[in-house]
Amino acid sequence: MPVVAPDIVEQILDQLEPLVARQRRAVAKEGCLRAISSTQLHVLFMLLSDGPTTMSHLAESLNVSLPNVTGIIDRMVEHGLVERGGADDRRVVTVRASAAGVQTVEEIDLVRRRQLATVLAQLTPDQQRRALATFTELRLAAERLDREGAPA
Repeated sequence: MPVVAPDIVEQILDQLEPLVARQRRAVAKEGCLRAISSTQLHVLFMLLSDGPTTMSHLAESLNVSLPNVTGIIDRMVEHGLVERGGADDRRVVTVRASAAGVQTVEEIDLVRRRQLATVLAQLTPDQQRRALATFTELRLAAERLDREGAPA
C-alpha cells in the first residue's frame, strides 16, 4: 500500500476543486437538474451503481424513514425517473432506474465530460500527455480499490 502524504493529497484536491465547480455550474446551466432534486439524483446514482434495490434498503442508505423514501420514490415515478417492481413477496417493493432516469444521469455525465474536455483542450500537447499519464494512474488506483472491495 502506498504511503499517503496528506498535505500533497489536500493540495491536489484543492487544485481539482475549481474543475469540479466548473462542471457543477455547467450541469446547472444546461438544465440537467430542472426536474430533479439532489436527493433524487442521489437515488439515481445509487440505483445505477448498485442496481435495483428495495425501498427499505433505500431508506436505510439515505438514512430516512420508509414513509419519506416512499414520497421521494412517488415523485420520481411521476417524473418517470424510476420504476417500481414486485418480488415473489408482495410486501417487498423493488425500485430500479427507468430509461429516463438513466438518460438523466448520462446527460449530466456528458456535460461534465464536455467541460473537462474544454479545459484539457487549453493544455499544450505535452501537458495533455502528462495529464493522460496521471489520469491513467488515477483510474488504475480506483480499479485497484474496487477489486479490493474498498468502499466508494
